[in-house]
Amino acid sequence: MQDKYYTQDAERPDLAALDVGKLEGFVADAVLPAVTVTEKSGTVYYKGATADEDAQEGRVAGSAPTGTQIATTSTTYTAAEIIDRGKVTPDEAKQMGGIEKADEVGAKFAMRSVLRLKEAKVRLAVMGGMKNYTVDAAKVQLQIQNALDAMELYEGRSVMIASKKVIKALFLQTIAEKAGLSLCRIVTGTSSAEAAKGLSFAAWLEAMKIFFDVDDVLVGNNEIWNPSATAGRFTIAKVDDGTDPLSHKYRPVLGKQFRYLPDPATPFIVRSVPDKVNINNLYDATMWNNAVILNSGAFKIFDGVDTSTASD
Repeated sequence: MQDKYYTQDAERPDLAALDVGKLEGFVADAVLPAVTVTEKSGTVYYKGATADEDAQEGRVAGSAPTGTQIATTSTTYTAAEIIDRGKVTPDEAKQMGGIEKADEVGAKFAMRSVLRLKEAKVRLAVMGGMKNYTVDAAKVQLQIQNALDAMELYEGRSVMIASKKVIKALFLQTIAEKAGLSLCRIVTGTSSAEAAKGLSFAAWLEAMKIFFDVDDVLVGNNEIWNPSATAGRFTIAKVDDGTDPLSHKYRPVLGKQFRYLPDPATPFIVRSVPDKVNINNLYDATMWNNAVILNSGAFKIFDGVDTSTASD
């Protein structure tokens, strides 16, 4: 009777299509939108930034105006395999209410693990390089404005990308403590920083967008977006909205994720395997993905945010 608690040996598009649930702080696809490709590796042509020039006046009639040649450039991508395996024994499948429920549990676990690594790869791409600024709490507003000015030639929304913990620390060390904004005064407290702690986190984000003059604040998962290797960092970037998968060909955008999709309906391949030798059910989730920065001038890295007193 135990056979009914073994899964089927098959590729499982039904499991690949499952909603893995609310993944708070998973912002990779908002930072670098995904482009589906039909080959695992290849060459991509993209638009770089072309410096502005002074327009011409006083042209002599009959003579051609001066001009600047505009062309695309190219780089390569290799969509690497990201894979994880969930395992559920037949007796646990029975505890879960049947093999159908165990299939969901095992597949969702594997898919979530794959998404976590994809997230970490994007974090490394936009936050793992050499810093451009060390945060000065008294001057960070000016520092961010200088970063935005340097990105004028790149297209997209201006965003701050940081873990929730870094955002909280930055808010308390800059806006609440230094700026004394009226937003921080609408609740009582012994100081503006203490008063601000009574506000909702959403209110903090709105204040940061106003204070730092960015279009959005992307809040990353603390564990993924604030590991020891890049602790206390955040990034200011121009990000594409992802509505046009070919935008990189004619707009100077930050970058894209090149994702190899054997089945365009889902980024995953999920396979279930009944392992009767080891008395187990196996669930493999696979994705092929490569996060590629196309225009390195479209983001700036800040470090030095002290998160020691910030709560998660």
